[in-house]
Amino acid sequence: MTLLSIIMPVYNKEEYIDRAIQSIIGQNFKEWELIIVDDGSIDKSLSLCKKYENEKIKVISIENNGVSNARNIGLNMSCGDFVTFIDADDYVASDYLENLYQPQYDFIISGLSKVSKNSELIDTIKPLNNGVIKIDDICKNFYKEQMDTGIYGFVAGKCIRKSIITDNSISFDKSINLAEDYDFFLKIYNKLDSILFLDYSGYFYLIGTDNSAIGMSDKKIDFIKQIELQNKTRTFLENHNSFGENEKNLYMKRVSGYIYTILINCNCNSYKSYLFDYKRLKNTIQRVNPKEVNSILIKVILCLYNKNKYSLIFILLKIRRKLGR
Repeated sequence: MTLLSIIMPVYNKEEYIDRAIQSIIGQNFKEWELIIVDDGSIDKSLSLCKKYENEKIKVISIENNGVSNARNIGLNMSCGDFVTFIDADDYVASDYLENLYQPQYDFIISGLSKVSKNSELIDTIKPLNNGVIKIDDICKNFYKEQMDTGIYGFVAGKCIRKSIITDNSISFDKSINLAEDYDFFLKIYNKLDSILFLDYSGYFYLIGTDNSAIGMSDKKIDFIKQIELQNKTRTFLENHNSFGENEKNLYMKRVSGYIYTILINCNCNSYKSYLFDYKRLKNTIQRVNPKEVNSILIKVILCLYNKNKYSLIFILLKIRRKLGR
């Protein structure tokens, strides 16, 4: 009987995949299925996964199209009443699934431990809440806790009743290449009345692996998508009457940083290209608060942004680039 489906996307993880799968096979809780989706690996990952294939472990091979697509395929193939995610370079304690599987609740959040390649403990993150908490109460500290720890966005340490996903047509957004997991869970939080929080950490999250989003270059990140994600967070909190002054300040500080990053990475060799990026940005957010930043240059650029002085911003950015700053 399959009670819990585990989704594992894989891309070039030959160094870690055995440990990840073995940690699942060794679970005290036995009513699981593992769906491995190899996203076009060019190393030995697929062949290593294939040797584990049986009635409980399914291996699917697809052309490379990103982790969100791989997770969506895994979700569509899953048969369990509940779903959890384990990445191919991570591993879990033998009591992980028995702690996470709590069928009387729709959504469960536990902690995670960040470890090095040598399995040395770097940090442990646990939710500040404990027990069953109503969404309205969660929202009171949601934004700050997410900013501080990322706990609400990690795929790690979470278990979801699958019907919440299927009944609301929730999926991972393939157009987002950073924090796509946070976007996915935000959609779920909007459909919940409460969450069970566990004072438990049995997920080991490996830091510093190849193709990790942590080391992603700014030039590869669509920061407008990141602003849209902050706007979704704002709407979620406003709907629960929890977007006060502290949340506004956190929001403005984060969004102001994104706007500046977008502008300094614009193509200043082409005014037409710069103007396209600028207008797309302006359509996403009209104004920011320059008081939330410390740099004088950033303050000036953000003030000009509020006044829609895009030509002056372009000139400043060109001067900045020529000076190599």
